[in-house]
Amino acid sequence: MKKIIFGFLAILLSILAILGLFNSAKFVKATDELDFDVPEFCLIDANTGKVLVEKNSDEKREVASMVKLMTSLLTMEKIENGEWSLETELLVSDYAASMEGSQAFLDAGKTYKIDDLLKSVIVASANDSSVVLAEGYAGSEAKFVDIMNKRANELGMTNTLYGNSTGLPAINQYSTAKDIAKLLNVVSKHSLYHKYSQIWMDKLVHESGRETELVNTNRLIKYYPGCDCGKTGFTDEAGYCLSASAKRNDMRLVSVVMGAKTASDRFSISSSLLNYGFSNFKNTKVVDKSSEITSNIKLKGQRDFVKCFAENDLFVLEKSGETNHNYQIEMTFENIKSNIEKGQILGKIFVVDNNNIIAESNLIADKEYKIPSIFEVTKYVLDNWSI
Repeated sequence: MKKIIFGFLAILLSILAILGLFNSAKFVKATDELDFDVPEFCLIDANTGKVLVEKNSDEKREVASMVKLMTSLLTMEKIENGEWSLETELLVSDYAASMEGSQAFLDAGKTYKIDDLLKSVIVASANDSSVVLAEGYAGSEAKFVDIMNKRANELGMTNTLYGNSTGLPAINQYSTAKDIAKLLNVVSKHSLYHKYSQIWMDKLVHESGRETELVNTNRLIKYYPGCDCGKTGFTDEAGYCLSASAKRNDMRLVSVVMGAKTASDRFSISSSLLNYGFSNFKNTKVVDKSSEITSNIKLKGQRDFVKCFAENDLFVLEKSGETNHNYQIEMTFENIKSNIEKGQILGKIFVVDNNNIIAESNLIADKEYKIPSIFEVTKYVLDNWSI
C-alpha cells in the first residue's frame, strides 16, 4: 500500500509539473524584453562562459540546496583523484542524522556507500547525506565549509560564501545567480554527476532492509528536451530556486533562477530562459581537440617537429543567422630544448576576432619526445647509410 501511495503521489507531482511548465513557459525572441517576476536570474553559454541574459545576477542571496552543487563537486573530485571510490563507506554521525528538511533518513551509527550518499544528494537533495559526505571529507562540517569557500574562490565565485554543506539557513551564507551558473558549468563537465542527475526515481536500501524512495527534485530532467543536470533549492528565505543545464548538439546552456514564488515558476522561467538561448544563439566549434597540430618545436637530434593537440575544444558564440565573422587562429609555443613528456604544455592556441582573444586553450604534447643519445644517433646514421 505504501508503494502504491508513493507511486500515485509521484504521478500527481509529474502532472502538476507538466501543467506548470507548459502553461508558463514561452518562446522568446531576441527582440523581446526578457524579464520575469523573480529577483534574480542568469543564462550563460557553457562553452564560452558568456552571459546571454541576466537580471541582478551579482546580487547576493541565500540559495538553499543549490549549495549542494559544491558539496557534490568536492566529493566527485576526491573520487576522481583516487582518494575515495564509490564503494567507500562513511559513518553517519548523530549530528548528520539530525538534519531537517529533505532527507535520505539515514540511520545514525551505520555506514553507507558514497555511491548511495552522492545519489541521494543529487537526486533527492538529502541534507543528512550531505553532512555525512562533509564530515567524511574533512572530519567536520565546519572544516569542510572552509574547503568549500577555498574551492569557490579558485573557481572565481567572488560573491559566494558558504556556511554549511546543505544550504539550510545560516548566518552569512550567500551566493549569486552568476556564481551558481559558473559552478554548475564546472559540475556539468563531470560524467559522474550525470550518472545520478538523470535518474528520475530510485530508492536507497538501508542495512535493515528499510527503503527510502528517491524522486528527482529537478522536473526539467524529464520534461525539458536536453536537460541532463541541475539542482533545485527551497527555503523560506531563498524562495524557490533552480539551476539547470541543457545540451543540444554542440551547445550547452546553464540557467539559474532564484527567489521564485512557486515551484512551478522556477521550472517555467528556467524553460523560457533555455528556450531563449537555444532559439537565438549558436555555438560554432573552431578548434577541435582531436585534430593534430604541428608545432615549431624540434628537439636536438630529432628529424620532425613535435606534434600536439589543443587541450579543449574551442567554440565561438554567435547569434542565430549571423555569418559575417572572420575568426583567426593564432598559436604561440614555448622555447623547449629538453625532453618532453606526453601531455606537457607546449604553448597556447587562440581564437581571435578583430584583434580580441575570445577563446584560448593550452597546447599539449601528443606523446613523449626525447633527445637521442650519441649512441642512438650513431646507430640511426649507420642503419640508414647508403653505399
